[in-house]
Amino acid sequence: MMVDAASACGAIPDAPDALRRLLERERTMSTGMGGGVAVPHAKTDKVRNLVVVMARVSDGVDFKAIDGKPVYLVFLLLGPPDSTRQHVDLLARIAYLVKAPGVIDAMRSAVTPAQILEILRIESRERRP
Repeated sequence: MMVDAASACGAIPDAPDALRRLLERERTMSTGMGGGVAVPHAKTDKVRNLVVVMARVSDGVDFKAIDGKPVYLVFLLLGPPDSTRQHVDLLARIAYLVKAPGVIDAMRSAVTPAQILEILRIESRERRP
């Protein structure tokens, strides 16, 4: 669904390739980082820039997270092969932000996508590693 949404707006030109790569990566090791968050990520030469898609799952989903709990926030990252530095930096930044007190709850209770983006903007400014 997230891959389809990104494909529909032109961010991912080859949805089947993206999904295949994300699933291959997930089979290696779950990207469910615990605390209700998962960050599925992969690389493909089908995208020129790093693509980030965020989804909120109201009822939670079993993502085989390390803590065994459901995932409510999913950050999907898909980047070109030469984006390793940017890819790793963004993974670390997401992990850092969602571990900040209250961020996950605030994002889960936000009503609109704009509110979620504002939470991320504020937290990014206030919580620099």
